[in-house]
Amino acid sequence: MCKVEEIPDGALKHFEIMGYDVMVVRLGDHFYCVDEACTYKWAMLTDGHVDRERVAVVCKDCNGAWDLQTGQPKDLPAKFPLNVYRIETVGDDVIVTFTY
Repeated sequence: MCKVEEIPDGALKHFEIMGYDVMVVRLGDHFYCVDEACTYKWAMLTDGHVDRERVAVVCKDCNGAWDLQTGQPKDLPAKFPLNVYRIETVGDDVIVTFTY
């Protein structure tokens, strides 16, 4: 997918895989991969921000939040979960296992 150094700590980065928009987030040495679109406003979540303490992404349009580990909504108006994709680092490569 990309190299580890391409995603700075705290960054949200958009990728398109087979026509699907996903987002990779780096928090320290941990990487997370979830759907890119807010399930309430359909805004791009990479335009939002990361809540490090709660390990969540927050939408800039609706202020809804989703858990990066489970994809489950944390704050309203978010009601529906995001898909979570398996992500790992192998050497200096970040690899996402994408299934649809």
